[in-house]
Amino acid sequence: MILSSRMIKKLLFSAILLPLLSACSPEPAAELKVANRSIQSASLARDGSHAVIGSTYQGGSFWQINPGERLYDWDHGDDTTRLILHSAISSDGGWAITADHQTLVLWNTSSGKSVAYWRISSEIRAMALGRFGNIALLGLADGRAVLYDVRHGGTFGTFSHNTPVNAVALSDDLSLALTGSDANTAHLWDTQSGLQLQQRDFDDPIQQVALSPNGKRAFVAARYNRVELFDTSSGELEWQLPLGHERIIRGISISTARFSDDGDYLLTGRPDGRVQLWDITTQQQLYHWQMPKLSAWQPSPTSILDVSFTADANRYRAISGNGFIYTLSY
Repeated sequence: MILSSRMIKKLLFSAILLPLLSACSPEPAAELKVANRSIQSASLARDGSHAVIGSTYQGGSFWQINPGERLYDWDHGDDTTRLILHSAISSDGGWAITADHQTLVLWNTSSGKSVAYWRISSEIRAMALGRFGNIALLGLADGRAVLYDVRHGGTFGTFSHNTPVNAVALSDDLSLALTGSDANTAHLWDTQSGLQLQQRDFDDPIQQVALSPNGKRAFVAARYNRVELFDTSSGELEWQLPLGHERIIRGISISTARFSDDGDYLLTGRPDGRVQLWDITTQQQLYHWQMPKLSAWQPSPTSILDVSFTADANRYRAISGNGFIYTLSY
């Protein structure tokens, strides 16, 4: 068996250093300012190399994180009040999608040009973009999740819910869709047949969902409730993340989550500015980082909007609502 660099690190260090690592909360290794004030929305490329930023005061933009360059300005027309509320980057990195309340724009990340522009009949609550930028999964306020043809318009399929759909995710091969709604339920769907494969019930609305790239693992976080990882084939619970009941009922849950390429590790970000790295196989927190406050009078760090792994097994990235992209290492 060929061991990945992360697995080698885990075997060498976790038994000895895990208590020390878990106790640490180092400062970010580097930071990049991408907005003067707050960020309304943000998305990182899977490899952490680029980001889409929806700034409250400076509009939309596409960034190359190293060396730190604003490549393109991306806005939905001349109306500066139309904030970019949601965004996503395709897993291959070649395409990005941005949305305000009811309009979508597909962008080519190489040229910076818009490719398609569409208006949706319902308010967009969440979205994910498939590989090569052909299909987007949209979570809508009218209780639908739709597979949308972002090149030509129209839908490939609709997954009905009774309440607004707040969170969506797609597997890399587009065969699986994961949705979460205000009805306190998460649903796993077969995108070809449109059939529901699994349903998981919670006590509160679903806040975040994620699928591993190969579609074998699913992540679901419910607001003020629990955070679960489960096997998409069997539906069996693999792990309930140990966030602590007191923290969860105070609203310290998960604001964003992403699996590693092999699906064995998980990065999560929280509303209190904390980023955590989890080893799913051993069911342990490997490390955590606390994002800094910008000033002494600021009551707490702002929420983490997105996280990503990078090509370097020792480095990770996180976008905070305070206008910074942080590079994290250990």
